[in-house]
Amino acid sequence: MIREIIDRTYKEFSKYPANLPLDVCTDCCMTIEEVTKLASTSVDNIPQELLANYNDSAKPEKTRIEEVKHFLPRYLELISEFNFPSHSSELSFSRLVPFDKSEWTKTEFEMLLNFQAEYFKHCLNTYPIPSFGDKIDSIIIMFWRSGIGVDLLLTVWEKTESLESNLHFKDLYFEGFEQYNRSKLSNSFGDKELCRKLTNWIQAPKVNIIFQERIEKIILDNSSLDQQTIYEFNLLYDIIRNEKINGT
Repeated sequence: MIREIIDRTYKEFSKYPANLPLDVCTDCCMTIEEVTKLASTSVDNIPQELLANYNDSAKPEKTRIEEVKHFLPRYLELISEFNFPSHSSELSFSRLVPFDKSEWTKTEFEMLLNFQAEYFKHCLNTYPIPSFGDKIDSIIIMFWRSGIGVDLLLTVWEKTESLESNLHFKDLYFEGFEQYNRSKLSNSFGDKELCRKLTNWIQAPKVNIIFQERIEKIILDNSSLDQQTIYEFNLLYDIIRNEKINGT
């Protein structure tokens, strides 16, 4: 499904050119030769390192939307492979910022949302995330910082029942927030608004019931998990059950 979405984006966005000069710093971030190569290379063949250099370089407050759309299919393809086009996965969509929905056609925006939903579902069913040091909060922050939003991601999570999905939920609950200050995310790329949104989601009665029931099933059938993981699930089960009882 993800591959199909990416193939459609290559076709849909092929009408957007990469006109020189690109919105990129050529004084210290990229050479003229690198920029020329980036603009002239077939989008599906752009090396990850070259696109990452472009993505992480100094840039104007807002990149020209046609330029963003030209390279976007390659961004999606690399991200789908957990081969993030940035020094930090959370910044992979930095060229989308500030995101303006009015600059996208209905078809284009639906493609973005379809990719977001299918990719996040793939992440939830993949544990651990196959990139160095990344956890599910990194993926959430990546989309949050893009400006697309994360409401769709949370809806997808509520519908994804796999063991891996629950392992990610456990990680988010115990590791996604600062140990002694749960009003702040442990990932420095997050912000207070996202922290508040995730906290409200985790504490919502509907979500509490969903994950309490799923975790209970895991605890009752724990043959495939190590003792530390079972201990953490038991602890999380007690916490969210008490939250439900206390109405918090």
